[in-house]
Amino acid sequence: MEQSNLDRREDYALRYVPQSFRLWHWSSIFNVLIGVSTAMFFLSWGSELTLKYGTIPTIWGMVFGVVFIGSVGFFFSWIGSKTGLDSDLITRGSGYGFMGSAIASIIYSFNYVMFFAFEGSILVGALHTTLPHISSLVWEIIIGIGFIILATWGMKFLNWLMWITLPIYLIAVAIVWYHASHVPRPIPWLSYHPSTAASTTAGPVLLQLAATVFALISMGTQGADLGRFVRSKDRTIGSFFNGYVVMIITFLGVVLLGSYFGLELHQSNPGIYFTSILGTGGVLIVLITQVRINSINVYSGSLAYANFFSRVFHFTPGRQWWGILTAIFGTILMMGNIFAHMLQILTFEGVFIIAWAMSVISDTLFNKWLLKLSPAGYEYKRAFLPQFNIVGIGSLIIALIISVPLAFGAAGPKGQTFAPFVSATLGLFLPPIIAMISRGSSYRIQSTAQLEPGHMSLLPCSKCSDQFESTDMVECPFHQATLCSVCCASEGHCHDMCKDEPRQLNNSSQSSNSPNTVSPIEK
Repeated sequence: MEQSNLDRREDYALRYVPQSFRLWHWSSIFNVLIGVSTAMFFLSWGSELTLKYGTIPTIWGMVFGVVFIGSVGFFFSWIGSKTGLDSDLITRGSGYGFMGSAIASIIYSFNYVMFFAFEGSILVGALHTTLPHISSLVWEIIIGIGFIILATWGMKFLNWLMWITLPIYLIAVAIVWYHASHVPRPIPWLSYHPSTAASTTAGPVLLQLAATVFALISMGTQGADLGRFVRSKDRTIGSFFNGYVVMIITFLGVVLLGSYFGLELHQSNPGIYFTSILGTGGVLIVLITQVRINSINVYSGSLAYANFFSRVFHFTPGRQWWGILTAIFGTILMMGNIFAHMLQILTFEGVFIIAWAMSVISDTLFNKWLLKLSPAGYEYKRAFLPQFNIVGIGSLIIALIISVPLAFGAAGPKGQTFAPFVSATLGLFLPPIIAMISRGSSYRIQSTAQLEPGHMSLLPCSKCSDQFESTDMVECPFHQATLCSVCCASEGHCHDMCKDEPRQLNNSSQSSNSPNTVSPIEK
């Protein structure tokens, strides 16, 4: 497979990243993730939170975001760098199974579609302010088409885009800050309280803020999607920067800057005040920022859709096509005015994302490391996984059955605030309980697809004809030849033959310890 074209064609969207491709310096991945931090959404979100709750509560909410989501980011970035797997492939071997993780993929994908729509809406506001005679609908369609074109590019393009546009963004923010700090009647930012105190019928203010923060947990899980490309010697420092430092810049930097801008400029939509201050240059800055962040949203969304469709429909046209689908869905939501309901949607989305993320973390911390009930490695190949694993799927379903009605208001406003906390708690503690009840039996499966010892480091796939590391290969009894993990996953005619007539394997040669299982995480 030609490395020069790989990032545009597939970017290892469906497979393990081999050691030979994990060559990125940690700063390059950090730079891409900083692109997420510079999203106009965070400026707008900071304004909305401060106007509703006040400055000091907003600051404490952001501190919670740094600690909690920073920890999640460190965890996923470390695991991704260690294994070469993205968050979806990690999920397969973390209590969900081959088909079970498809459910998580769909939940995960909506998160990026949602943020695509948020960001696009801000750009529409800037363009419509500059050229009001052109309707917002026309701008939404134009933006959607533009990102459909950009969806075909991969990691190398993202890295180049982030480096080249960051100085422009910083200069523009500095100019806006200068204007905000020289308004005729400045509002004391640090001591600001809304004229009408935030209602506590939905619970204490800090809990309301934390519930909203939960929805951004995908910023942490994204650490695996990008961190899997980091070279091994940069794993620790890269995980620290991709986890905690990125969150410090995001929550205590950009969000609070947006809080300040919103108060002093009396406008929560950055697309409007950038344009008002910088004119046509402001529109250009908003456009650059949207390209930065929505390119990442499209990339991450495409990974989730690629994994889902390869498993459920055995359809693998290539990552870039799912990037196009992500852009289309995001444009549809943008047209539905999702931006007007931002805080409510974030709280609701948090219920879904947090249950999945916490169950994956729980499986590693408790079932893999502490109780030893889950295989130590992160198996991701179809031939060695059960279709569904009750540990992760059961935890997710129970968490959602209980927390979703709360999010819909079944227990009133207070229940809506507590819904993400209930979802997170159940997602964290149910996996070890279910694993102990089942004695870890749902993880184990016998298969005849193990490669015999002594294979070369690179093997040809009999179906796609490309060569891959032996870690990514299986010995398929249906084809009677070696297959790569993606061709194995998309095979629709074998009916899991390798699992129907398994060898009598002892515990030391089961899937978790097969020669081609991704190496376990060291404690």
